[in-house]
Amino acid sequence: MFEQYRENIKDLLIPLNEFKPFPQYEDRAGWEAMSDEFRAHMIQKGEEYLGYGWPTTLASVYMDFYRNGNRSRYEDIVFNQRRRPLMYLVLAECCEGKGRFIDDIINGVWVTLDEATWIIPASNPTRFGEFGDTNHALPYTQEPEKFFLELFTGECAGQMAMIYYLIGKRLGEETPQIPHRMLGEIERRALRPFLTHDHFWWMGLQGQFINNWNPWIISNVMTMAGFACPDEEERAEIFAKCLLCLEQFVKIYAPDGGCDEGPNYWGAAGAALFNALEILYDVTGGKASYRGNELINNMCTYIYKVHISGDYYVDNADCPAKVFPSATTIFRMGKFTGDEKLMQHGVTTYARHKAGGMVWDVGTSNMYIYGRISGFFAVNEIEAQADASFPLTRDTWFPGIQVLASRMEEGSDKGLYLSAKGGHNNESHNHNDIGSFVIYCDGKPVFIDIGTGVYEKRTFDEHRYEILQMQSLYHNLPVIGGDGQKNGRQYEAQDVTYTCSDEKVTMAEDLRDAYPAEVGIESWKRDFTFNRANGTVTVADDFALTEEKEVQLVLMTAKKPVFADGEMTVAVDEETAVTAKFDPALAYTTELFQTGHDASLTNSWGAEGVYRTVFTLPGKVKSGCHTFTFRKK
Repeated sequence: MFEQYRENIKDLLIPLNEFKPFPQYEDRAGWEAMSDEFRAHMIQKGEEYLGYGWPTTLASVYMDFYRNGNRSRYEDIVFNQRRRPLMYLVLAECCEGKGRFIDDIINGVWVTLDEATWIIPASNPTRFGEFGDTNHALPYTQEPEKFFLELFTGECAGQMAMIYYLIGKRLGEETPQIPHRMLGEIERRALRPFLTHDHFWWMGLQGQFINNWNPWIISNVMTMAGFACPDEEERAEIFAKCLLCLEQFVKIYAPDGGCDEGPNYWGAAGAALFNALEILYDVTGGKASYRGNELINNMCTYIYKVHISGDYYVDNADCPAKVFPSATTIFRMGKFTGDEKLMQHGVTTYARHKAGGMVWDVGTSNMYIYGRISGFFAVNEIEAQADASFPLTRDTWFPGIQVLASRMEEGSDKGLYLSAKGGHNNESHNHNDIGSFVIYCDGKPVFIDIGTGVYEKRTFDEHRYEILQMQSLYHNLPVIGGDGQKNGRQYEAQDVTYTCSDEKVTMAEDLRDAYPAEVGIESWKRDFTFNRANGTVTVADDFALTEEKEVQLVLMTAKKPVFADGEMTVAVDEETAVTAKFDPALAYTTELFQTGHDASLTNSWGAEGVYRTVFTLPGKVKSGCHTFTFRKK
């Protein structure tokens, strides 16, 4: 896909000293063209950090992750207390242009360059065995041949490159050692390791499993090469290798563009790829363009196709129920692809986020700093758009990841909404959830996927599936003889089919291979039917086992259910509820799943918690069937 530009990239690149996609500090007219409101906001944020005392990054705090699994203390210092203040100071000075913030910027740049490592504890290369060693509490800092380029080294180096471009000349007027050292550290910590090594797992150049790390890092490497690599030969070599790495990423996508990492990580996957392609387009003056490419278009439009209502998105994989994607990125994607619905989604998201006071947030990290700055310069255009509403797509089907999403009516969140999935249990950021589903009503959650909590050490080690919300036992799925699904590529849905009409949507799958062989499933056919004509969703199970076992069915709900005469009622709000009709012969128990201890879960569900109801079929059975029928009350 990228070969056509990789081979002659040197001839396509705009030289470093001519590449000026955004106004630099000296271009006062460019910055003053930003809205007064935007500039006042950035200046006010910068003023919060005048005379700022930059906190220390202690080795003992870094070692928290190795010692007890805590990654938050160190990340809070680096992201909230260092990267974010520095970016606000830079933008404040660019917006004001009076020199008030220069010394604080210099201090922030200098302490960042002084950090022993830009690698965060959870990305320490000894965790991945990148250089043959494992389980070191601190990363390599004195062995250049063992410098590892990971997400947050890429982010920090990308931020340094952007600062160098925006205001480096002005900083150099204080002393040339500031921009000179910025270039040196970007080269030493990021660009040189990138060019030297082909074995970094996220590159995928040796057949490794890859995920969002690939475009996330590459978009920042492109930013570094675009703005902070004076050697034009090296610059071309970097861009060529970036395209080679991106080639490995797009290979893992089906033509439909579905993101198996879910809508939250789409921001670091499909959106990061778009950001890289945006840089490529700009740095070649539009000569290297993927406008009109079907796969790229589908990867971009994924985000509005899995949107439920408001801040709610279909939360597959490590995704919270509430997602806050970049509005400016979505808008720019819409322009790039020519998709009106994508632009509409971006404009509406922008208005929603602005009302919530977060639309101009520089972020706690700089996942793709080029896109963030590009987004700021799109603000005037976005705000000039007419008022919009979310497109709210009626029917979506991603055959590549086997995810459906359907609602009653295009453009409306009223009534029931169903999303169900097949897939396999080795997806990126995987949860064991083949055959699970969610049901919303009037845009609010009823039968739910809990989502993911705050990351900890075991989130990404061999203990991952000890976390309850990663297990199938805490999804809307069967439990057979006390056993749930297992993780691994061999555990997958079989015989998946999908049909759609104005009146009805159906999806069928066999879950027999989602569970280990010792569970003894001959077949477990799960059928979903969304009947728009009568406003019902049915989930029907028909199964056969090799021996008699206890069979249970789990339903997770956002609020505590009430039971009466074979009917389960879950409130949506004070006026609306959804009922689930079930066989009255089933026994059931309901327990509280607490969320108040976890900031991520609390953000989605509140501090009260959510509920897990387990239905048990009478006696031990070898075969059987059951149907839940859901209806708005």
